[in-house]
Formats: sequence, C-alpha cells, structure tokens
Amino acid sequence: MPRTPALVLACAAALLAPGARAEPAVVSLAREYLGPESTLDAITSIHYIGTLERAEPDKPVIHTQLDMTFMKPLKQRQVVRDLKTTMTTVLDGYEGWDWLQDNADASKFRLTFLTVDDIKTLRANTWENLNHYRVPEWGKVEDMGPATADGIACERVDFIHDAGTVYERYFDRDTGRLVKTVRGPETFRESGEIRVDGLRFPKTIVSITKTPAGKEIVSTAVFDSVTLNEKLSPDLFSIPSILPARGAAAAPGK
Repeated sequence: MPRTPALVLACAAALLAPGARAEPAVVSLAREYLGPESTLDAITSIHYIGTLERAEPDKPVIHTQLDMTFMKPLKQRQVVRDLKTTMTTVLDGYEGWDWLQDNADASKFRLTFLTVDDIKTLRANTWENLNHYRVPEWGKVEDMGPATADGIACERVDFIHDAGTVYERYFDRDTGRLVKTVRGPETFRESGEIRVDGLRFPKTIVSITKTPAGKEIVSTAVFDSVTLNEKLSPDLFSIPSILPARGAAAAPGK
C-alpha cells in the first residue's frame, strides 16, 4: 500500500477550492462508476481491515494483518502486524510517526518521527483515499489524453500534488473504471469489489515497485471489510505515550 480541504472564506476564494476547479469529463465518469455523488462527498472516514502480503526477490514472503483508517481532513492510521511485531504509522495533519512494538513484550518499542518528505507523501495518499479523484488540495489535475493500459482504451489523468507527488491514473474511457495507477516507481492495480452504502471499494490492491536494480517488490492487500463514517476518537491519531501512566505503582523502596 502506498504511504496514497481548503476553507472557503469568501466567494472569490471559493473559486479556488478543490471542489470548484474544473475536472476532466472522464473524472466525473469515474466518480459515477464508484457510486452516488452525494454518498461520496459525505464520507468522513474509511476503515479497511484485511491482510497484506509482501514478496521481495530472494527473501521469504511476509504475511501480515492490516488495519487502515483514513479520516478527514488529513488523518491516517495504518497498523501492520506480523507474528513478532506491530508497526503503526500515523499521520495527523502535518505530523507523522512510526511506532514499532514487540508483540510479546510491550516494553520493547521504538518511536520514530517521520521526515518532511514522508509526511508529504502520506498527506497526498490520505487525500487521494478520502476524496475520490477530486482536485488535490493546492494541486491540480491534468488530462493527458487517450492512452492504452492493460489492453484497454483509457484516458490518462494526472493528479498532481506537487512536482514530486503525482498520481498518474488510467480510466476506462467507456465506463470510468480505474484500470491502473502509477506513482513514481510504483504501479497499483485494483480488482474485485466490496459494496458499502452503494459505493464500490476494491477487494484487492496489488502494488508493484521497481527497485533501482530492476527487480520487483510485490505487495498485495486483500480487504475483508470496509466501514464508512465511524465515530473515531482523536486519541486514535495521538502520539503514543512513552512515559509511565499516572498513578502507576512506585518501584519497591521508593
């Protein structure tokens, strides 16, 4: 899985808001393919539960559990659990961190704050997951014209967050179905579907990343459930405390 709103203060500012900027016709078709416009725009959070498999050349395949939540405006929480450890990656607006914890011993952990580039990537990823082909906040959308992807006649549309963060998407020109997404060295393909409140969500997402050596890393996310608009506590995105809880028993002799 990839690592994938402005306030309107006056009428003039409204013209610059993400929802007000022009979108290519195929983008409207793509949103229609996903489901009713009103339901898409009413999404405040999406919660995926499933599994994640990572296959890297010359290494054993890694199987993990996946729990991933996106919440507007720009919050994300991704929990990846294997037999030994749990990695939690959180974005909370302009802050982000990784929390790696030993499953057998909670006292063994590592908290790492994300870099500016990592946070930019997560912000773009969160926007894309929650806003379903809307013009990126402070970014733009460019219709690159007809293209062929996986043997299908498509329209290529680039969703540009900044010069280094571009989601290159290929939509079926007849149906609006997303055929393929390219972001840098990574290519995503979706298959199957889970229906929630009349909306289509992918059952499976396969990501293929080309390494500098020309090898491929394949990550496959398979979702068991998708839940919309949960009431989520802000604590879900809070920085984990590494201090003893208040009121904890004092050590002997203290």
